[in-house]
Amino acid sequence: MENMFKRTLLCAAISAAAMASTGANAAIDLLDGNVQLYGQAAGFVQYGAPKAKGSEDTVTATIESRIGFKGAVEFDDFAPTLLWQVEGGNANNGGYNPDESWKHVDNGAFGARDTFLGLQFDGVGSIKYGRQLVAAYNYVDWPHSNPGLGNVFDWNNDVNGPEKAYAYEDRANNVIRFDSANFGGFNVQATLSNMATSTDAMAYSIAGSYSADMFSVHAGYYAKTEYKKAGVVEQYAGDYTIFGGSVFLGNVTLTAAGKYMTADVAAGQNDQWAYSATAQYVHNGKWVYKVGYAGTAEADYADGVSGKDTDDMALTARLGYLLPSTYLFTDIRHYNMNGGTEGGDSTNLLMGVEYYF
Repeated sequence: MENMFKRTLLCAAISAAAMASTGANAAIDLLDGNVQLYGQAAGFVQYGAPKAKGSEDTVTATIESRIGFKGAVEFDDFAPTLLWQVEGGNANNGGYNPDESWKHVDNGAFGARDTFLGLQFDGVGSIKYGRQLVAAYNYVDWPHSNPGLGNVFDWNNDVNGPEKAYAYEDRANNVIRFDSANFGGFNVQATLSNMATSTDAMAYSIAGSYSADMFSVHAGYYAKTEYKKAGVVEQYAGDYTIFGGSVFLGNVTLTAAGKYMTADVAAGQNDQWAYSATAQYVHNGKWVYKVGYAGTAEADYADGVSGKDTDDMALTARLGYLLPSTYLFTDIRHYNMNGGTEGGDSTNLLMGVEYYF
């Protein structure tokens, strides 16, 4: 069961379609096919125009190039197939800051992304351990955070409260993950994680999807348990549920999803809704036109504090062009963050390229 590494700018389905229709290069086989070298040369230039008074326009160049190695080893006298993968972080020279773990995938470290060992059982599925995505996050990331919707639908939320003791995992260390085989279009994923400090702090997640010719539906659930040490809460409980799907109408693809997030705090439970919708049209197998919309409702706080100005919105549009193994794109992305305030509002223009091997 082959693991596809997470792609930030171009969804796996579009890149797969581009490779199939344009004779793109596959991963590079090494050692008689027992090892594959794969990766991407990718990045974009962004012109940012923030709205806040006194703010400055900026031009930045983001590099998301990375490489990985993976393999599947079959044995004559041992039934399961050995799976392994080592995937490097983006070569963006982001450096390492222990207080900003979410940036570690940009420090170029080998193994910063999906890196694991596991066994695959024919007709059943695979079980792997290492650095991986938690199960429900598969569907948060794709297809509902592209293009440029992630900072509203993905990692953004306002439910932490003053304790700031709760955060959802996406890609994490110490993850044990099961991926089922495909059973007539249905598959399921499950993970256990967050036990490096104590098994009492365990997080668990389960997700599944069903795909047919014209549609795909999916749902997932992720939860962290409350963890106390010497009677003091070290980790508050919290969870999220995601449900959504895609409709395939020839060259047109439509997606939509909702995500309900909760987090326990000292006063009770905070909650917030997030939602996402996209529409894509591919013309002549070359030109890609895509628009996306994501938002969050105002948070509902247990202590009665107003959730005013906790709602967010992203509206994005993309023009792309497919070449062999390559995707050229330009985006316009408008963000209205934190309700009526202007501190996080901006309109950004991006131009970039992605080459896959």
